[in-house]
Amino acid sequence: MPFVTLTCKRARLMAALVSASLVCSLAQGQINSPYSRFGLGDLYNSRNVVNRGMGNLATPYADYQSVNFINPASYSNLQTVTFDVGVEGENRRLQNPTKSQTDQSGYLLFNYVAIGMPLKKDKKGFTKWGLAFGLRPYSRVSYNLNVRERLNGIDSTQTFYRGSGGGYRAFVGTGFKLGNLSLGINGGFLFGQQDLITERNFLNDTVFYFNGFSETRTAYNRFSLDAGLQYKIKLSKDVLARIGANGFLGQSANATQSGLRQTYLRGANNQVDSIDVVERITERRGTIELPMGYTVGLAVEKEGNWMIGGEYEAVNWSDFRFMGQAQPIANTNMLRVGGYFVPNSTDVKSYFKRVAYRAGFYTGKDFVVANGTQLPLWGITLGAGLPIRRYNVYSNQYTSLNLSFEYGRRGNAQVPVQESFFKINVGISLSDLWFQKRRFD
Repeated sequence: MPFVTLTCKRARLMAALVSASLVCSLAQGQINSPYSRFGLGDLYNSRNVVNRGMGNLATPYADYQSVNFINPASYSNLQTVTFDVGVEGENRRLQNPTKSQTDQSGYLLFNYVAIGMPLKKDKKGFTKWGLAFGLRPYSRVSYNLNVRERLNGIDSTQTFYRGSGGGYRAFVGTGFKLGNLSLGINGGFLFGQQDLITERNFLNDTVFYFNGFSETRTAYNRFSLDAGLQYKIKLSKDVLARIGANGFLGQSANATQSGLRQTYLRGANNQVDSIDVVERITERRGTIELPMGYTVGLAVEKEGNWMIGGEYEAVNWSDFRFMGQAQPIANTNMLRVGGYFVPNSTDVKSYFKRVAYRAGFYTGKDFVVANGTQLPLWGITLGAGLPIRRYNVYSNQYTSLNLSFEYGRRGNAQVPVQESFFKINVGISLSDLWFQKRRFD
């Protein structure tokens, strides 16, 4: 009788990869990014490693063996059950406008985990209905600053600013193909928290001051939807154009906030001795208003050989409100251009001719506004898809190790802090005989 089974060896491999990703998430180093104080933190670029190697190009992109969760219409191209997982390492450097002060930090972080699968195929054996689900980071709050200054008419102070936390998004989506048109939708659950602390000490040998302490903790969650489409136009026998679009509406996230404002002294063992509690906030409920946004793109491709494309993204971050309060953030826009080239995907003699070589760039505006200047943001990327094993050139059973390298910068000489960063992303796509049909007499 026929049945479907997941081989023990590949089940153990999948479990090991998921465990390794979660360990990376829990054991991450401390990145220092002062601009993560605003909004829900630094928005995490949670595209898969394939897309990140092409300048983050994703909206008009689709392939058979990776999960492009940015545009759910692409799920209708998945030919086999595919497991995608990725991790990221980053080194970030901060400097002030005069370059007299610098700071360097780094981390290793879980990037995403996703599973995609075909649900229905047409008479020719090509997928027309697909499904994907997974988990990916949404934002990150991580900063630790020490500022010495003199308050006019008061005294010299030392202020510590610390922040931690971030958000994640679990999602499940489906994509369906109608001729050359593919439509898709993702449903997701966004959840996260942030903890913001400000501690101020007065520096004076003759006048006694109490120290000040402020902490605000906020947890939030919401259900969300985003949708996408892709339309394929045949330009010649082997070359096609693919138009892509995706977007999401602004929504309100439920939020719960607690906090403490107090004066204090440090004890003999450096413990905090509270003097006067000015305010204590317990379970204050409110909302976080999140923006709407859209992306449109176009790619020209000879499938399995080369592709070049671009996309434009706009998000209305000026609509953002945090517990009813506006912040110094503005609408964003981003242009992304990228592509890939595979010399000869069927060459069995030369391994490097079967490698997918990727490159791209992006440029635009971040949502943070500092000193009246909206932060410019740009980056360049390189990537590669390294085939690990393929049984034959006609098979969809395929395993690939994907790499991407990214260098970029946020800010300029007109803002208090300029950030430069270098990122390495490693991902693996497994669609290699996970599920096998077997028959026994």
